[in-house]
Amino acid sequence: MEKPYHATLVAHTHWDRAWYVTFQEFRVRLVRLVDRLVDLLQTRPDYRAYMLDGQMIVLEDYLEARPGRAALLADLCRSGRIAVGPWYVLADEFLASPESLVRNLMLGHRLGAEYGGVMRIGYVPDGFGHIAQLPQILRGFGIDNAFLWRGMGAEGERLGTEFEWQAPDGSSVIAIWMPFGYHNVSNIGYPIHWGDTSQMEFDADLAQAQIATAVSRLKPLAHTGALLLMNGIDHAEPEPRIPEIVAQANRALADTEVRQGTLAEHLARVRASGAALPSFSGEFRWGRYSEILQGVYATRIHLKQLNHRVETLLERYAEPLAAMAWLAGADVPAGTQDLLWTAWRWLLKNHPHDDIYGSGVDTVHEEMRYRFAQAEQIAQVIVRDSLRRLARQADLTAQPGVPLLVYNPLGWPRREMATGNIDFEFSDPLAADFEIVDGDGRVVPHQVLSDEPAFWMETLKANRKRRVRVAFAADVPAWGYRSYYARPKQVGAPERADDGWQVRADGAENHHLAFTIAADGGLDVVDKATGAVYHGLHHFLDVDDAGDEYTYSPCAESEALSTVGGRAEVRLIASGPCQATFRVARTLHVPARLTHDRRRRSRRHLALPIVSDITLYRGQAGLYIETRIVNRGDDHKLSVVFPTDLHPAQAMVDAAFAVVARDIDLPVSTGWVEDPTPLMHQRAFTDLSDGHRGLAILNRGLPAVEVTRTSGGTQIALVLLRSVGWLSRDDLPNRRVAAGPLVPTPGAQCHGEYRYEYAILPHSGDWRAVCPVAQAYVAPLLVARADTHEGLVLEEMNITRDDPSLVRPIPWPRGGPHPGTWSLLRLEPGGLVLSAVRRSEDGAGLVVRFYNTERMPVQARLTAGFPLQAACRLNLNEERQADLTIREGRVVEVPTRGAEVVTVELRPGR
Repeated sequence: MEKPYHATLVAHTHWDRAWYVTFQEFRVRLVRLVDRLVDLLQTRPDYRAYMLDGQMIVLEDYLEARPGRAALLADLCRSGRIAVGPWYVLADEFLASPESLVRNLMLGHRLGAEYGGVMRIGYVPDGFGHIAQLPQILRGFGIDNAFLWRGMGAEGERLGTEFEWQAPDGSSVIAIWMPFGYHNVSNIGYPIHWGDTSQMEFDADLAQAQIATAVSRLKPLAHTGALLLMNGIDHAEPEPRIPEIVAQANRALADTEVRQGTLAEHLARVRASGAALPSFSGEFRWGRYSEILQGVYATRIHLKQLNHRVETLLERYAEPLAAMAWLAGADVPAGTQDLLWTAWRWLLKNHPHDDIYGSGVDTVHEEMRYRFAQAEQIAQVIVRDSLRRLARQADLTAQPGVPLLVYNPLGWPRREMATGNIDFEFSDPLAADFEIVDGDGRVVPHQVLSDEPAFWMETLKANRKRRVRVAFAADVPAWGYRSYYARPKQVGAPERADDGWQVRADGAENHHLAFTIAADGGLDVVDKATGAVYHGLHHFLDVDDAGDEYTYSPCAESEALSTVGGRAEVRLIASGPCQATFRVARTLHVPARLTHDRRRRSRRHLALPIVSDITLYRGQAGLYIETRIVNRGDDHKLSVVFPTDLHPAQAMVDAAFAVVARDIDLPVSTGWVEDPTPLMHQRAFTDLSDGHRGLAILNRGLPAVEVTRTSGGTQIALVLLRSVGWLSRDDLPNRRVAAGPLVPTPGAQCHGEYRYEYAILPHSGDWRAVCPVAQAYVAPLLVARADTHEGLVLEEMNITRDDPSLVRPIPWPRGGPHPGTWSLLRLEPGGLVLSAVRRSEDGAGLVVRFYNTERMPVQARLTAGFPLQAACRLNLNEERQADLTIREGRVVEVPTRGAEVVTVELRPGR
């Protein structure tokens, strides 16, 4: 008689590349593990299959040390004995940008092709929660399932171990929840769940008891007869006795057949059952069944800022500008695409969850800086060289003087202040007295912000410049550029309309808002569109943190300190036709550390200087802030707070390929493994609104935000710093288990200087008014001098030849074939956001990816600034799906579902 339950036992390892020891120490163990695995598979044909954690980098790291084993591994993968991919690395889904997740899967698939292909399994075993759009991302790669562990809240008992998980666009996958982790039969036959068993004796009876216990725990949560036994844990080697253990289990279990197999085989059993499964739509962010560890969003905050900077550089500037130069007809070197993938590879190596969380030992995170730097260096050179090539294709003869290009990386036109550097030749007198004009010669108001010498090297070329930083009003078309010119100043000043621009000693105003700086440094902001007044914004709050790298935990006798009512020094440091900037200096005196028993903060205090530059731009919505601190203290959390009188039920938060609504009031959590926390992840903004008016806080690379109720309304707090000294602790009242080894991490105290960028945006309406401003904030206009080149500048050459006339310079061409102002791509209607613009892998097309922030369908319209010969839809793996109709030679319309991520390829004509 067939048994009613079928348990698939999956043998695997979970491979954290670096965590509580360094990458290289783990790699030594990896080499030994894979060597022994290969020997096991070759000598035991009854040991059916082994999974290398769903990430190709495990093979890459192994083969870098053991390149001679590549063919042998490829044979084992092709035969199905070793399962690899689909990811390049197991990244955190929240802290990596959604575009990074797409590239992660793309790279995993490309590397896996050499090994017979990747497993079609959406394996996400250990991320600290899951984004709402993951089902759509997986579907874009032909993956119709997800295997997950963490993040389940009160819905767990209803959903059970098998359910349908639906993305906001309606696409769905079968989700397999592993309620007891990816390790529910780990270290089988040994008395410890986690740890090195090499000095322990195997106990066959214990192994059977462990299987029986795991089966009995899974049955009440299962909707089908398919049960999943995961035989593996972090850095564990394969258990060679699995065939014998399985055979004995089948003799012992009356109602369950056990079979060693794969995740795909377990999934097939679930599907074959025909059972109707419950459904779920949304994020997984709670810790009812397992720790969820949301404190990591603010741990080692500099890593999150570096990641944002490099992701933005690659996604918004390096790839699009290289594509734009190619579209303009420039001779883009053939290796540019490979170099961009090299930069992506360096970046993605920092996205494994323990790395990007900042939840490892100090050495692990010191090494991350190097990888970020490698990606950034490649991307910066590609940006510089692409701009040079693009500029040579532009007609810059409209005006005399130094030509400038202002580049807009977004899919809609922008009229806002552009800020950037003009690198004049060191002895050029124009640097001291110039005006900026557009191509028609109209003077554009500008403001000099700084003027200083600059020195750097390029290959075979020294640079000695006079760098003048300017702000000026720019009007730049959608995904394109506009040329401006710095020329000798002429008689007359630009005319300005009466636009409400006023600067006072304690604040300023434009036609969007007015703000006043109080004596304690707080801000009172008036939204002129709605008349709303927001009082006491931008104060700093410091509280004790007795937690660890994973979780914020207050002391038993908690103490909070605030800048409210303190003293502030206020200076107007810049005032002109384009912007006004105030410097507000404050000092918090914070306790040096916790007491020895960690119940309270110490009595000794240290100065925590906080200096904020607050800028209002003429004619532009929002108040833009740069804050610098110097942290010398331990064991505390610093936030900047923005209270409102609004009482919404939910906050609207920019997330991965979506804007999501999150309840402000926390769920009831009696009996949970980890208490829910208001600390959550954001991307570009968090917004509070009643539908008529609202207040949003924008940020650059500050993912940790808290939204909480106050006596007068609701407040947003950006968490700027978590200063902690332990990888994990086992004594936290808000988390019932340790999250990792109890290892000191003094570097996580984050001493030193920090710099933060964020903005205040009062607005009418709801989050829809915020989205375009926030996208512009995180992808600012890029200003670059347009006539730079690789060669030497004669004025800077030290010519030692007897006859200097032998040096014959090549004139720099200003009359390129394309206009001085050019939009290469416009995306409509509003609510659609560009995610990627890049040259296709074969080099012949332009790949454009965008997503719909609205939850209703729209007809997306892409208007190219160049003739099109073909267009087609792609999936997220950038494989062709269907041809698209071209209208008027340049327009492509794409039906787009609410919250859908769309990828198209445009093939330029002649």
